[in-house]
Amino acid sequence: MFDFTICLHCGCSQEVVNAQKLSLVPLEKKYNISWNNRIDRFPHMYPTYSELINHSVASSETETVILINDRCSPKPEEVEKILNLLNNGFACVLLYNVGFMGFTKDLVRKIGWWDQRFIQGWEDRDWVWRIKEADLALYESQEAQYDYSWRSPLNHPTGKCEEDHFKKKWSFVQNGILHRQLPEEKYPEWDKYIEYKEPQAYMHWNQSILNVDFDKPNSGASASSMVKGRVIL
Repeated sequence: MFDFTICLHCGCSQEVVNAQKLSLVPLEKKYNISWNNRIDRFPHMYPTYSELINHSVASSETETVILINDRCSPKPEEVEKILNLLNNGFACVLLYNVGFMGFTKDLVRKIGWWDQRFIQGWEDRDWVWRIKEADLALYESQEAQYDYSWRSPLNHPTGKCEEDHFKKKWSFVQNGILHRQLPEEKYPEWDKYIEYKEPQAYMHWNQSILNVDFDKPNSGASASSMVKGRVIL
């Protein structure tokens, strides 16, 4: 049986966690699932959203990790879709942006941890750009169900500082070229939880599937569309 971890990000409502888990429990008939739920691990506000993701990945027992935001209503077949796409060479699968996604720890070994210099916002764009920079295939969509009617009190408000950091890290220059100006930060506190494994093989960025179902009222521009046709140096 295939082993993977499901990380439920809700830290403010046991009812939400229970509903998400109940929906996905049928997967246990086919897979060995480890549950790594924020509400059990750290039901408080993280300093940054990136740290929430990094802690989730580092504290997960398995190589493959599925991460689910508190406003998603996940379905078993969606989790299986993520697993199948990862197995077929995609480095990262987004079923509702980074609110419902899956990747393996090998991707972190390749491109680094999530950038904790972002507080709340723009870290998702940064993650996608780094996947393109590494020439790895991405599946990007908004096909899952996402509830915009509420927001967790454990989330930081978004702010201009995140965009400012993004612009310091990535510079637009002429002729469609993007230039990286800041290296990734090192996080030894997380590195110690990821042991070395043989590197995985992935498809290339030009084999990505992008902008699926980005036609909803709250969609906005996808992270990949912001870097479309550009070269990262």
